Amino acid sequence: MWNKIFNVQNPFWQSMDTMFDLFVINLLFVLCCLPIVTIGPAITALYYALIQKILGEEGYLKNDFFKSFKQNLKQGMLLGIPLTLCGAFLAFDVYLCHAMGKGIFTFFMVFFAVLFLLWMFISIYAYALLAKFDRKNRDILVWAFTLSIKHAPMTIIMILVMAGGIFITVNLPGLLFIIFGLLGQFCSTIISSIIKPYLPTNDDGFAEDDFYNFNPGTSNNQSKDYMDYDNIQDLF
Repeated sequence: MWNKIFNVQNPFWQSMDTMFDLFVINLLFVLCCLPIVTIGPAITALYYALIQKILGEEGYLKNDFFKSFKQNLKQGMLLGIPLTLCGAFLAFDVYLCHAMGKGIFTFFMVFFAVLFLLWMFISIYAYALLAKFDRKNRDILVWAFTLSIKHAPMTIIMILVMAGGIFITVNLPGLLFIIFGLLGQFCSTIISSIIKPYLPTNDDGFAEDDFYNFNPGTSNNQSKDYMDYDNIQDLF
């Protein structure tokens, strides 16, 4: 009986281990977001660590997080800063038009709301793609938009869950200690299943380190595992 209770394979201890991992990844994410300009690399690292865990490829969660944060620091900032500013601008416009009342402002409120929804569609996938694929930000944004539309039902579910999580956290601030980890886990589970067909495998003859060190000038750039632009039609 006692062996079953204290067995690390016990579902209870497995759940506690998962919750602790989410607490740790949540803490690392919040700390790395504090400079604001590093939100992009922080979200990318959050996705990377959790997707690695979901796919069974993880080492240590903390090491995976900082590995991705360091590798994608520059590109993540170049992606995250414009996306963050764009989202803030659209959200403010929606709020401002709503506050101004009816008439022409209702039209503009709907217009900016649609653009904000499109921004959310792209943002959910963009950082996950940056976490797993060594491509230019322009390509990442195109693929993010394509995947978000192709998998629109799952994209909407992720948006609704994230909106619900943020709403609950506003009313229960204590959830800040784990909410980003929970939302990241939920979205990573869905996105990992979506992008898995495009990820490199051991059968392809190269490891993930080679994937990160991918040189567009080599012959490997024709590999579908790198989601080459010539094979973009495979996403549809």
